[in-house]
Amino acid sequence: MDVLSRAVMCFCLMGWMTLGWSNAAQYTSITMKSNIDKLKVHYKISKDQLFNGNPVFPKDTFEDSERRVLMSVVLDVYLSIFSQMLNQTGDQEVRERLDQVKGKVQETQKHYFLGRIPELRTHLQNLWAIKTSDPTVQGKALSEFITIYEKASKLALKFHLKKDNRRKRRQAQRLKSSIM
Repeated sequence: MDVLSRAVMCFCLMGWMTLGWSNAAQYTSITMKSNIDKLKVHYKISKDQLFNGNPVFPKDTFEDSERRVLMSVVLDVYLSIFSQMLNQTGDQEVRERLDQVKGKVQETQKHYFLGRIPELRTHLQNLWAIKTSDPTVQGKALSEFITIYEKASKLALKFHLKKDNRRKRRQAQRLKSSIM
């Protein structure tokens, strides 16, 4: 194989790997992104309100185990926001989109985010105090949603894989001890 053929093959392999890795990091479906984009148009807020330096969901500095609980509460707040939005709209298309998004959040939360840790109380109280009926909060929350949902999905997958690896190690140890 000549140098040019190797270079082309290497370039194609790098491109394939890059595409694979970039797609692997995407947890939000095209339908979900489309629904959120259309809801952001419907619940439009001014740029001043959107970028006022105070995100609805502040960044955290917790460990993964704590983030799991925190993300559960963040998803609870989103469910409350979406419920408020459903109660406030008569537009059938908006209701359907909100129902779809809310259903995906409930599904993610049900499968991956269950517990609460008391040490996170202050941060959680701030989340619970979010005014979900405020149109500015709703608009900002929609703008932050994809990022938050991506984090939640990534964290859920990471936790699931870690749990699966622990199970495999225990099985290997049992097998090893039964052989000896």
